[in-house]
Amino acid sequence: MEASSSALALVAAVLLLSSPLAASDFCVCRSDQPTAVLQKAIDFACGPQGGADCTPILQGGGCYSPDTAAAHCSWAANTYYQNNKARGATCDFGGAATVSTTDPSFSGCTFASSATSAGAGTGTGTAGSSTFSPSAGTGFNGTGNGMGGSTTTGLGPTGNAFDAAAAAAPGLLPSAASLGLALAVLSFLT
Repeated sequence: MEASSSALALVAAVLLLSSPLAASDFCVCRSDQPTAVLQKAIDFACGPQGGADCTPILQGGGCYSPDTAAAHCSWAANTYYQNNKARGATCDFGGAATVSTTDPSFSGCTFASSATSAGAGTGTGTAGSSTFSPSAGTGFNGTGNGMGGSTTTGLGPTGNAFDAAAAAAPGLLPSAASLGLALAVLSFLT
């Protein structure tokens, strides 16, 4: 039994040391973008196609303040990005957003760093009022599937295919050496 637990500890140590430790990526909106561009990113991320939970940025929500388009856009874009990056989503939103390793969380408002971390704002929400007027189109500004109405290239993810080259970027998948070492250790245990 002692050899088994020692071997398990060895496997855990090898896997931990062979995997690159990477900082979390956050999708943040650029404050130098026009409010209309940032609002369009919010509308996409929080809309039916984006599916981001934007309750915390409603008035009374924990992430409502600061009440700026850039701050609300960062919450919406990051929530969308974290929940969809495994399916190939990018953090661009037509140039409105970019990836950052700096955690944008602040007191009362925690930004998600992965799809499994929920990201939460504290506070009591109040019912907001908004009007959604979908228009005919084939996607967000003519790309993808969903809301839109324009035929120009715009915000949101484009296409629906898996990009193997992007998935094989350093740090996203284990290296062949890591897998080989893990298999060797596991075969030793059996």
